[in-house]
Amino acid sequence: MRKSNFLGVYGHAAIDIIYSSDGFPQPNTCVELVDRQEFFGGTGANLARIAATLGVKTALAAHVGDDFPNEFKGVLSEAGVDITDVIKVRKQRTPYVIMISDSNHNQIGFVDQGAVRVQDNQPLRTHTVDSSRFVHIGTGRPEYMLKVARRARWRKKTVCFDPAQEIHYVYTPETLKQILEYTHVLFMNSSEMETAKSYLNLEDDRELLSYANLIVNTLGGNGSRVITDDDEVIIGAIDPDKTVDTTGAGDGFRAGFYAGLSRGLPVEECSWIGASTASFVVENVGAQSALPTWEMVQRRAARRKKV
Repeated sequence: MRKSNFLGVYGHAAIDIIYSSDGFPQPNTCVELVDRQEFFGGTGANLARIAATLGVKTALAAHVGDDFPNEFKGVLSEAGVDITDVIKVRKQRTPYVIMISDSNHNQIGFVDQGAVRVQDNQPLRTHTVDSSRFVHIGTGRPEYMLKVARRARWRKKTVCFDPAQEIHYVYTPETLKQILEYTHVLFMNSSEMETAKSYLNLEDDRELLSYANLIVNTLGGNGSRVITDDDEVIIGAIDPDKTVDTTGAGDGFRAGFYAGLSRGLPVEECSWIGASTASFVVENVGAQSALPTWEMVQRRAARRKKV
């Protein structure tokens, strides 16, 4: 029997290696790194596991290596994630990310794509599209993700595109435009939006609405912005009890957003739920270290402050 999911996520399942440093080095210089820790991560796995913990029926599609930890697979399954399309690629490594945070919670990262580097040579994993209502296209090879977008539109799914930091160094103007032609909902932070506009020769943020019906622009600690043809709404932030590490905050926001959508909430309320979820993520090191329940997220969302 085919599983029925609300959300299907295409993206990385990776090992995050997180360091702290007082600051970042200038070229040809060094700084000391401290507090090395390893966590389960990746934009796709982060989103899927947090969303499932919030009660969203979620499938994950990801290419990993022969060395993919059984424990990682186990925690995804225990959270309720449908991992039918988490596929080991022979003779390849699981992707890993080195993240370095400075004393002001700024970050720089280095990505070893591992199995994702050969994603274009792999057959399209269709279960995650076919079993889900919303298809979230995250990080990965643009040519492969274009196949996902085409199938999702053919299957009459809602296509949500979230290229994340890869828009700066993996996508080209041509590949970005190709996927946008199939997109209903566009997730981007402000830096990613500037790159998208430069690729598409656009000047105003609202011009991106020629490609998507809804734009969710995350603003870090300043909240988020929801843009449609009819309106533009600024959503405030929700303060965490403490800020320890911002890795995965954006993934947490998206998980909360989908948790709201799955319960039929208005888009503005979904953004508040996203802000609340993100506030839990930053309270611990590692994106999957703090997994709030739906009830916890609802209670904290009451802290909302308008901007």
